[in-house]
Amino acid sequence: MTEESLARILESFEHLSPRIDALTRSFYAKLFAANPQLRPLFKLDIDVQSQHLAAALALIIRNLRLLDVLEEPLMDLGAGHARVGVRPEHYPLVCQTMIQTLREACGENWSHDLESDWTGVLERISRIMMHGALRGQPNIVHSQNM
Repeated sequence: MTEESLARILESFEHLSPRIDALTRSFYAKLFAANPQLRPLFKLDIDVQSQHLAAALALIIRNLRLLDVLEEPLMDLGAGHARVGVRPEHYPLVCQTMIQTLREACGENWSHDLESDWTGVLERISRIMMHGALRGQPNIVHSQNM
């Protein structure tokens, strides 16, 4: 990831952070509207789940330069997601929905470059999480979409 990409992501996150709770609630509303089969995977109250997602996003984005340090916790998170039924084919759906949510939240500040930057970060996080899920779940077939 280039310094320009990092700067764009950090700037967009700073712009979004005052509204992060609304953004994460919007994300889940969009995700479940487009993919109702995913709703049963989320056992927590969606407001609590939204708070968890907001905290995770903040931690990841503020530590993008040190993402390798977060690999083990992200792999553990992926393994935990696999235990509740999250499959590799769910990750692209989540990434696409997050990009849509970010695009709408950024409005006129959104650009092709920013979409590419965020997509790269989300795909990298997804790969790390799937790696964690797959190392503990040999019976899960890896999706070729990521």
